[in-house]
Amino acid sequence: LLPEEIEERLRPFDVPRYRAVQVFRAIHAGGARDFRAITTLPTALRERLAERFRIGIPEVAAISSLGDDRSRKFLFRLEGRLDVETVKIAGENGITACVSSQAGCRYGCAYCATPLGGFARSLRAGEIAGQVLALDEPVRRVVYMGMGEPLANYRNVVKSVRLLAHPLGRALPPRRITISTVGLVPLIHRLAEEKLGVRLAISLAAADDAKRRGILPIAASYPLPDLLAAAARFAEASGSRVTFEYVLIAGLNDGEEDARALIARLSPLRCKVNLIPFNPVSELPHRPPAESKIDRFLARLAPHLTVTVRRSAGRSIDAACGQLRLRAGGAGIEERT
Repeated sequence: LLPEEIEERLRPFDVPRYRAVQVFRAIHAGGARDFRAITTLPTALRERLAERFRIGIPEVAAISSLGDDRSRKFLFRLEGRLDVETVKIAGENGITACVSSQAGCRYGCAYCATPLGGFARSLRAGEIAGQVLALDEPVRRVVYMGMGEPLANYRNVVKSVRLLAHPLGRALPPRRITISTVGLVPLIHRLAEEKLGVRLAISLAAADDAKRRGILPIAASYPLPDLLAAAARFAEASGSRVTFEYVLIAGLNDGEEDARALIARLSPLRCKVNLIPFNPVSELPHRPPAESKIDRFLARLAPHLTVTVRRSAGRSIDAACGQLRLRAGGAGIEERT
């Protein structure tokens, strides 16, 4: 809850308004997990709040980690025994949290494991922001690139951004928050009007409508000209470049004609391109291109576009881009007791 919402919940307790700020700050900046631990509150009030409410930080059910601990995958248990996965990535510039916005996904992208587990529900704002709070570490960046389609849970995603960016809490600068989407055009326009200050990443997969529909089924509803117009509007409204995420799949979208189409479509836009070699999923038939093919594709784009190859961390623990799903990981899981 935001401070003004906490204030409303505290109204029956007949306490000063500043108590709401103390509660918010204790949870979001101080890491409080129980009202009895909020020592800025009077003891009697702490007891009354603990009897009436609980602080709903997601429970860590399991953790998978790499040997060097650069990436850790957290399995969080939500109400109703729903599980979602979050990835903590430690880099030179600090920790990035890759958070989930839904338990499962409805969109069926050809390179993603999440839809294989079905769809349960959208997460509440507190459940999304709570993934960051539950890491108990100073997170520098947040990317909404975990399970689910963030813009399909628009209201809760936007509220979770406000929670994470609130100056009385984590005070995470919005420019360090990236919301991803498979390309829900009306909601990209809405996000542009929101003026949150966040960055936007769009899954592209192909610069040809027919090919894109075969990889991203949602593309049948939103042709590329409409998607690119929405991206241009967001870039203008936000003052930041839009990132296009392009998952490279061997024999499907990694050819010379694909590179030419990308250059033609994206050159007029203020954008950058992340090339992401497909991360293997056992139930999916695809594979990543050979390194030489990736290098050629990159070299073809580089003179015309701002482009990088993004090597996803956490592949060995199914924590890389496209590998999260509604189940626990394999080896390396530490069970919480």
